[in-house]
Amino acid sequence: MLYMACSGCGRFIRVLKAGEMYRTLLWAVIACVLFGSCAQKQQAAEKPVAEVPKSVLNVDVDPGIEHVMAHQKDIFEFLNDSLKLNIQYKTEAAMLEDFRTHKADVLVMARELDTAEKEGMISHDTLYVRELQVAYDAVALIGNKGFSDTTLTMEKLKAAFSPDNNDPNTHLMVFDEQQGSVVKFMLRKLGYKEKVSSHVYALKSPKEVIDYVKKDKNAIGFVPFNFLSDFNDSRVLRIYDSIKILSLRSKDEQGHDIRVSANQVDIVTAQYPLRRNINTVMRYNYAPLDWQFVNFLYKERGARIFMKDGLIPAHIPALDIEVNTDGLKARN
Repeated sequence: MLYMACSGCGRFIRVLKAGEMYRTLLWAVIACVLFGSCAQKQQAAEKPVAEVPKSVLNVDVDPGIEHVMAHQKDIFEFLNDSLKLNIQYKTEAAMLEDFRTHKADVLVMARELDTAEKEGMISHDTLYVRELQVAYDAVALIGNKGFSDTTLTMEKLKAAFSPDNNDPNTHLMVFDEQQGSVVKFMLRKLGYKEKVSSHVYALKSPKEVIDYVKKDKNAIGFVPFNFLSDFNDSRVLRIYDSIKILSLRSKDEQGHDIRVSANQVDIVTAQYPLRRNINTVMRYNYAPLDWQFVNFLYKERGARIFMKDGLIPAHIPALDIEVNTDGLKARN
């Protein structure tokens, strides 16, 4: 190190060489940076990571299609991790009230709105709606394994529902819910309103209907087809061990006698008379989240989920088939 004389005092001042001075300053800077970095990391570790809030879409769904809509919800939220579906399963009356009061953004119903309902929304709430059909379901008739359905027709069902029917031999008609969409669909289909035969009963769920017809060979159960349509589900396979889907005698386009039932073929060809639509209902304001969910149900992803669950999507996705003819030899 160097010593320099201090003018006027006769003392010496010790001065570091230039290289040593730079090294000392460098280590001082590095120490400050490292200390600051460690402090920041410690603060970050102590502070909890805030979750990014998700956009929420409120959707009211008919309980009769809960089974398939649960699958749609799982896949939609997996593909759109910034969105959350708040799905509630309610009666038709409760769904429409939620829609009018803006508690529900989208409805998924087991039918289309009728003219009176649409006009009522416009006149009372100035609410214009847009509907889009996304799939076909059906009301399935089920019975005990020993039930004979060879002569069952729509005409016989209508007679059994008649309030004037006093025949003690009439089959018991068992539904999943008194105010549910299945019983309302059947009443509209058969031309009745509220008053029906004393042979018509309502339980609390499709499972209770299935348990009832297992034990009673004289009962006909009415349940949503989607509750029984997924043959990849072990729950469905166990159900078929003790009940069967009943068929109806009908006529084809040429007038020939045929038997039809709730299955994909008879539903897609419209030969089964108890086919019903799965419709979405939105406001006519083109809200982006509403459209994102409805488009998902309508287009390929949602359509394939409907197909996997045994239903018929309104928009059937295209199936591309490639045929490899390399190496094939012509037959002599």
